[in-house]
Amino acid sequence: MGRFFGGTVLIALAAGAAVYAYAQRRSETTGRDMGAVLTNLPQELKDSSGVFRQHMGEAAIAGRKAAMEREAEIDRQLNGEEDLEVTIKDYIV
Repeated sequence: MGRFFGGTVLIALAAGAAVYAYAQRRSETTGRDMGAVLTNLPQELKDSSGVFRQHMGEAAIAGRKAAMEREAEIDRQLNGEEDLEVTIKDYIV
């Protein structure tokens, strides 16, 4: 029973810290005080999720573009258009 209670308290503290950190960051970006951000938390989260989706879409497009460029580079190497010297640097992201 004590282990369950301890785990529950730990999860609650982590969730509280996450909400506090989110409110603080959102307060800094919007210029409103933390009390206003916390009062309007559901709408704040909804607004943030829209921005998050936009960033994820942009990242997906950039990732696809990078993958296509890398695939074209590999095709050129396999067709002998470029030298086939491969180094470990080629595989470090």
